[in-house]
Amino acid sequence: MEQPSRRIQPKHWLLAVVHLGSLVPLARFGWLAWQGQLGFNPVETALRASGRTAVLLLLLSLAITPLRKILNLAIVQPLRKPLGLYSALYAGLHFAAFAAWDYGLDLGLIWLEFTQKPFLLLGLGALVILVVLALTSTRGWQKRLRSGWRWLQRSVYLAAVLAVAHYLLAVKGDLFTLQGDYTRPLLAAGALLLLFLLRLPGLQGWLQDRLRRE
Repeated sequence: MEQPSRRIQPKHWLLAVVHLGSLVPLARFGWLAWQGQLGFNPVETALRASGRTAVLLLLLSLAITPLRKILNLAIVQPLRKPLGLYSALYAGLHFAAFAAWDYGLDLGLIWLEFTQKPFLLLGLGALVILVVLALTSTRGWQKRLRSGWRWLQRSVYLAAVLAVAHYLLAVKGDLFTLQGDYTRPLLAAGALLLLFLLRLPGLQGWLQDRLRRE
């Protein structure tokens, strides 16, 4: 008797897209490094690529819950965790490029940089939060921490604020006069602000009503 074929569920396709899409920047960087096409300052290229990807994936992970609630798309909820984990991965690579590649793990020089550039502390704070969230994202930790696990997971919003602030202040220029390449950091800040607004129950309800009427 012929057995019925198994259909791949849409959420599995979405997860595959997330995994592949999240790994593309890393694969692209590896290919460029292999070809020797990282430019005259490979460290700067690595820092920018990893930092931008970390922020993008973090914002995408935060967009999952509002998207699920407003559009009633429960299918996207499983995507939040992998997006957050990949964000932590790229944040770790970002710090590794800074500490290991650029400064050769010289703690004296690294400490000097932190004292002269306080915005580095913002990035380090975001990294610590993301790493802690990644390490405690398993069901085992969820059982151990119980109700505290949900409170811990909410610290991802603090990580996002610190990461975007780090992104803005890392630009070489003047934020008040916008002398510098602030396009991407300002877009990230605007996206984060929008995500915070979309968490307001009143705005969520209004958007849901509008979508139902249409």
